[in-house]
Amino acid sequence: MKKIYFFFLFILSFYSNGHEFNPAHLILKEESSFSYSVKLFYPQQYKYNSPEVLYPSNCITSKVSKSSNIKNIIESYELVCAEDIKGKNIRFENLDFLTDALLSINFIDGSSFESIAGSRNLEITIPFEQSVYPIAYFKLGFDHLLKGIDHIVFLICLIFLVYGFINLVKVVTAFTIAHSITLSLSFLGIVAISQSVIEALIALTIIFVALDAADSKDKQFPWYYAFGFGLLHGFGFSGALSEIGINNNELALSLLFFNVGIEIAQLAIIPIPFLIIFFFRNSKVFQNIKCLTAIIIGGISVYWFIDRAIGIFL
Repeated sequence: MKKIYFFFLFILSFYSNGHEFNPAHLILKEESSFSYSVKLFYPQQYKYNSPEVLYPSNCITSKVSKSSNIKNIIESYELVCAEDIKGKNIRFENLDFLTDALLSINFIDGSSFESIAGSRNLEITIPFEQSVYPIAYFKLGFDHLLKGIDHIVFLICLIFLVYGFINLVKVVTAFTIAHSITLSLSFLGIVAISQSVIEALIALTIIFVALDAADSKDKQFPWYYAFGFGLLHGFGFSGALSEIGINNNELALSLLFFNVGIEIAQLAIIPIPFLIIFFFRNSKVFQNIKCLTAIIIGGISVYWFIDRAIGIFL
């Protein structure tokens, strides 16, 4: 019966896809007083309905030139304003609920500003004072985990395999330390691995934990497995951050805030399913639900792996 379920859900999984974190990014560089060179990056999915940026009324934009890469459309143009844009608002339109927009401004005096807009907060007010901390990267890290369905289902399967609070701490700590290491090493260019390969391997890690979770026998998940899987997921986190880039002079702080955002989102996800699993683990109904959930996740992850593996060679 389990094999039949698996086959059926595997077929259904072709209609599912892992959401890839790829926010829009608006970069303004002040070239002379109140005159800016502008680059707007946004996902290919917006090809026919591009995000719109509304500047202060005293600003004029030049003709837009467009180019593209594998993931993004890139719009380049000049922005000339009659006065300083500090204290003014920039608004984004046509953002869907899964897409954020990062705003980065580098002023001619060496100061900078970064903030993030989303579907619930489309308008950004540019402050008169320079940002002290790169809070925008905390929000990006937080959103990256919550909007990355592959990372979430991995955590769900992982929790199915963790017994006891102490072991949970060991597993989460090992996963955190590992992905923090590879996120930094990869983003800084010290270690380089193809992002297509990493994405396929991440799908394999989900298949591995899903198969273990679907097993009717209770298994203890070793912390060093979590460490190894965390190394792979760290490369994935780095790939997302590399696509966005860091456009300020606070590289170390931006990396730290991005990583802390990931951890806070992870800690926000874990407690509720862990408590449910802890109290109902011995229930027969729960065991069936656990098995079915793991089969669903495993089937979808097989599709992700095949899709991403094919992408390596395209």
